[in-house]
Amino acid sequence: MQEKSAEKVLLELTGLPVAAGCEERVVAWVERWASSRPSVRVRRDRYGNLMLSRTGPKYGRPIIIEAHMDHPAFVVRQARGRTLRAEFRGGVRDAYFPDARVRLHARSGETCPGRITGFRPRTAKRRFPEVTVVLDREAKAAPGDLMTWDLPAPKVRQGRLHAPACDDLAGVAAALQAFDVIGRKRLKRPPDVRLLFTRAEEIGFIGALGACRAGFIPKTARIIALENSKSYPDSPIGAGPVVRVGDRATVFDHRLTYALGGIAEALAKRDKSFRWQRKLMPGGVCEAGAFVELGYTATCLCLPLGNYHNMNEETGAIAPESIALEDYHGLIKLLVAAATKLDAVDAPPSLRSRLNQLFAERADVLERPM
Repeated sequence: MQEKSAEKVLLELTGLPVAAGCEERVVAWVERWASSRPSVRVRRDRYGNLMLSRTGPKYGRPIIIEAHMDHPAFVVRQARGRTLRAEFRGGVRDAYFPDARVRLHARSGETCPGRITGFRPRTAKRRFPEVTVVLDREAKAAPGDLMTWDLPAPKVRQGRLHAPACDDLAGVAAALQAFDVIGRKRLKRPPDVRLLFTRAEEIGFIGALGACRAGFIPKTARIIALENSKSYPDSPIGAGPVVRVGDRATVFDHRLTYALGGIAEALAKRDKSFRWQRKLMPGGVCEAGAFVELGYTATCLCLPLGNYHNMNEETGAIAPESIALEDYHGLIKLLVAAATKLDAVDAPPSLRSRLNQLFAERADVLERPM
């Protein structure tokens, strides 16, 4: 039942249309989810980021599970009849745009497919690529409306989810499901676990930077950022969630990363169905790096992702992203274990204490005169 519930959340969220700055459908979904749980409180900062927490007593330094709510997509800037001009917010290579199929998701609720007929790449003066789209029929489009690639609804096939937007709505889904599981545990000292959902990650972590500037995140918090990161041969889809040590730009907090690796290792010994990986994942950059740079204790857990940002590199065409359901369920398990075990490993035995122990046990080999 728990796995079916987790998959239902996953299927619903990864099918929502969303773009950087146009996260209102995801926000509404999360707020409805929270409203059905009397013990869950939702707050927004002045930049529209969401923080979920629980009422009642909590112990220890805050543990914040963080994911971003946006995905690369288009925002309409001009609408004249069936012809729209829009900017693309996110990282997709230029070759994928010409003649691609897209879909309008108007704020009125109307949807309509169309085709890209013109493309202007990003330049020093043009901060986002721009497209001209001709809709298949007349539709009530307006500036500020959202457009996505025209992709099928989320579907599970042979143990994999194929969806328009795994990155990072699968992370949002995993965070919510883990939060539910943690809340049902009858712990003598419940940890202070919170969820942070940020906006506009795909254009430079803008929501996360806003949350830091607004003081929305306690400085004592330990942040576990969730991502969907491009899979490579040494980080295959289906081999388990990844304890991510860094990204293309930087490395994350080594002590928190070490602690999560220890928790994952212990979980794998207890649960033979659980698999995990420890990798750099250099295919992109991650909010965890921004948090660390701004003085927070942060690291990342991620899901290996196929067709990163909807780019199918074999066909050269836009396609659904994909993750393994087994990896998704493993990520939920790891988040629950992290939330309930982190305080036990955040202090010794740490890597430093292990190094000190090794020296005490083996320093005698250095006593022989040279």
